[in-house]
Amino acid sequence: MLSRADNPGSPYTDQRAGGAGAGTADAHADAAWGAFASARSAADFCAGWLSVQCLQVSEVQAALLLLEQGGGTFVPAAVWPAESVDVGYLAPAAQQCLSERQGKVLRGQAGAVVVVAYPVELDGDLQGAVVLDVAERDDEALQAVLRQLHWGIGWIQTLLLRRHHLDDAQTLQRARSALDVLAIASEQAHLPALAMTVVNELASRFACDRVALGIDRGGRARLLALSHSAVFEKKSQFVAALENAMDEALDQRCSVAFPPVDADRRATAIAHRDFAANRSVCSVVLVSRGIGIGVLTFEQSQPFSADDVRGFEAVSALLGPLLESRIELHRWFAGRLVDQCRDGWRHLRDPRRPGFRVVLALVILLLLGVFFLDGDYRVSARAVVEGEVQRAAVAPFDGFLREAPVRAGFIVRKGQVLATLDDRDLLVERQRWLSERGQHDGRYRDALARHERANANVALAQVHEAESQLALVEEKLSRARIVAPFDGIVVSGDLSQLLGSPVEHGKLLFEIAPLDAYRVILKVEDRDIRDVRAGQSGSLVLAGLAGESLGFEVINVSMAESEDGKNVFRVEARLDRSDLKLRPGMEGVGKINAGEQSYAWIWTHRLSDWLRLQIWTWLP
Repeated sequence: MLSRADNPGSPYTDQRAGGAGAGTADAHADAAWGAFASARSAADFCAGWLSVQCLQVSEVQAALLLLEQGGGTFVPAAVWPAESVDVGYLAPAAQQCLSERQGKVLRGQAGAVVVVAYPVELDGDLQGAVVLDVAERDDEALQAVLRQLHWGIGWIQTLLLRRHHLDDAQTLQRARSALDVLAIASEQAHLPALAMTVVNELASRFACDRVALGIDRGGRARLLALSHSAVFEKKSQFVAALENAMDEALDQRCSVAFPPVDADRRATAIAHRDFAANRSVCSVVLVSRGIGIGVLTFEQSQPFSADDVRGFEAVSALLGPLLESRIELHRWFAGRLVDQCRDGWRHLRDPRRPGFRVVLALVILLLLGVFFLDGDYRVSARAVVEGEVQRAAVAPFDGFLREAPVRAGFIVRKGQVLATLDDRDLLVERQRWLSERGQHDGRYRDALARHERANANVALAQVHEAESQLALVEEKLSRARIVAPFDGIVVSGDLSQLLGSPVEHGKLLFEIAPLDAYRVILKVEDRDIRDVRAGQSGSLVLAGLAGESLGFEVINVSMAESEDGKNVFRVEARLDRSDLKLRPGMEGVGKINAGEQSYAWIWTHRLSDWLRLQIWTWLP
């Protein structure tokens, strides 16, 4: 229930009793409008506006204007007719108006109190409310009061807009200054040059006597740069006091000023007071990713204002990430490693990050497995399939090629003709030796008939010579047809384009390999040959049979040879199966089982061997 507190009443009551008070009312109205028009502050503006509204509405006993202070808190901005008047009974009406965000008319018992409340809004946001205690009147008159408040609130909205525009302009100016400083600092690639540029620029831009920049080193602030000072004594009393002041701000993670700027900020400023002497000092923390990495300390003879501190904080907000990147580039590897370990330990202890602990545990288990669990060590090498027996077909004598019906890749049967040499000269020679044998045989018979023993022996010797030559010709004629010695495939040789050309005795014409007997030649590099010996098993995957792994057994380790600039050993192996559709010359990758070793050794032994060799090479 609303109840009216003791109120002396409106000073304008006399104007309603008669015309005698009309002149006094006009004088009060002029005074109220004059005070409203000449207001120098927001409080005077609100007080003048509320007085004018009470003059526009007749028979007002008391009035209250509430405006938002921040964070949803509403405080009295003006009270009419005087600040000493108790208007607490208007609070329920104001609260209801603010909660429902619409104009309200509330009556007490028997109409003793009539309260009119109207909200103050700006761009849809609730900014406050105005509450009037008026005399009893009809509903139409009360609606007129609401309309009057609706139109009058436009002045308050203008005040709020001016305040917002002023705040926006100040924020924009601070942002512009911060971006200018950041642009100048970004031009410096090294930390010392960046620090000196920043402090000199800030001292000039904010008209400070001195600006200092310190960075966090192991939880303590260390002075890095001092404006307009190329060098400074790091162990001097002045530097020690300055670093203590920086530590004070860094430990509290907030801006610290002495003398204090904002009464609501309860930051400790003992070190700042000791350092300040007769000056004003303000320190702001440079933050990156929520971690304080440095401190900017400003000094001047005049006290700092709240706007100055906000400008310093705007600069620090943009400068922090850039400074952190330059610090990381400036530090050695060991320093970065310490930071990484410290961050990892902090994340490990953070109860809000259980996933980090799980991942770390899995990584540790994986590393333990890598170093202490053994795996199959296999030596990899390029492999090629060859026939187990490879027979060569050569020219039996000097001659000319007449036919060559097969070439490399043909499958031949035993006794099949591979090539034929021209035998016409041999046939002529055979006929010649037949004729000579007949002649010598006739002379031999005549010598026997005459009993000429000496002539008979000579003729018999010539007969034997002719027979030997004839046998040689016959052998050549029988070998003029070169045939396959067994069933197999022609590995090399293509004479189809050389018909009629001469061939020399012993020239290689064809190579033939069997179809059911193969061997594997693995070309093992010399750095791995120490782990290969006869009797080891392995597996082979050929490019033509990529989906099938073929087992083999090492039977011989041959001599080394140079291939593609590398020293490799020919390792012969026998396949476990012979019923495969293989062809000589097929290539792939073979892996020889060389025992068990730890996974760490398997993955790193080649690198460690190379390092040992390089160290041995370069050592004196």
